[in-house]
Amino acid sequence: MSCVGPPTGAGFLAATLAHLDCQAQNIGEAGYQALASPGSPLQLALTALLAIFVAVIGLRYLTNRPLAVDEWVSGALKVGLVLALAASWPAYRTVVYDLVLKGPAEISGLVGRASALPGSDGGLVARLQGVDIGIMKLVEAGSGRLDITSRRPIGEIAPPLADDTTLGWGKTLFISSILGSLGLLRMGGGIFLALAPMFAGFMLFQGTRFLFFGWLRALIAIAIGSIGITIILGVQLALMEPWLAQVLALRAARIATLSAPFELLALTLSFSLAMLGLFIFALRIAYASDAITKVQVVIERAAQSLQQEAAAWRPFAADAPANQAEQTRAQEIAQSMRQALNLDRQSAAGPDSRGRAPNRAALAGDAGIESETKQIIPPLGRSYPAPSRRLGSQSLKRK
Repeated sequence: MSCVGPPTGAGFLAATLAHLDCQAQNIGEAGYQALASPGSPLQLALTALLAIFVAVIGLRYLTNRPLAVDEWVSGALKVGLVLALAASWPAYRTVVYDLVLKGPAEISGLVGRASALPGSDGGLVARLQGVDIGIMKLVEAGSGRLDITSRRPIGEIAPPLADDTTLGWGKTLFISSILGSLGLLRMGGGIFLALAPMFAGFMLFQGTRFLFFGWLRALIAIAIGSIGITIILGVQLALMEPWLAQVLALRAARIATLSAPFELLALTLSFSLAMLGLFIFALRIAYASDAITKVQVVIERAAQSLQQEAAAWRPFAADAPANQAEQTRAQEIAQSMRQALNLDRQSAAGPDSRGRAPNRAALAGDAGIESETKQIIPPLGRSYPAPSRRLGSQSLKRK
């Protein structure tokens, strides 16, 4: 389908947008069908990738590593999705093509009608063309700065900018921002939709899967950007249509509008920057998973550094057996002292009912305490018997 070129003069903006939309649809549909045809090089490459994928599964069986149930399901889904994206135009058009090119207009229309935005009923391009015609009328009428027949409002001061320069830049920014933003989204969508047979085969293998997800994220960014920019254009219409009507009414009444050129430049420049910022935000949303992955990597590295610092302050593993050995010796000393005290108490209690003195070894066995040396430690101060003093004859004589 051939696309009609835009005319010059009135109707340039609407005709150019229609031409860009026609080119995007032609590139997306005709390009896809050309790449998905049986004799195209991409179809041969896709067939080779599918053969390699099946061969890898066969090698796993030969090496006694069969696929699990979840791997079988995942492999079948991959092959089915690749064939649907790269070889079936009806399925691809329903699932992807219409969703990217026509879905954003429906969503933005629902939001615009609920918010009472101009152009949400399908006449957005026509109303943008009407604003462009109004700007041309303002350029012809001027602000009235050099018109001696125009009446100046009291207290209004002309900004230090020439009317011709300011009005020219204002009209240029208005047209270029609309054509640039919508043209980028529509043409980008058509190109990426046409390249689906090339990116679909990259989903089969782990090493090339990032290319497929990059293509998919680009389509998501285009869809989000189309929705947002359409809503921004509706807000711009809601702001500029009454403002432009008021300025043109004042100029028709021969009243100077000295600030109108500067206000036009400020409005068009502000909405141009808003469209650019929205497209950047759409890219950030589409590639948000990469940012989350980077945050997870930073958190894991911080946790590893904390674990390493904690391990540096811990005692060495060789010190643990020494501490345990010291604790065991202390327990043995305390246990021997407790055993000696118990034996001392039982010795002081006297003989048993049969008139025999208590046996210390039996008492120690009854208490369930065993000593490695099997020697009874006597009480403190009784290790050595006190020497007995003998009185000799000389000492008795002295007494």
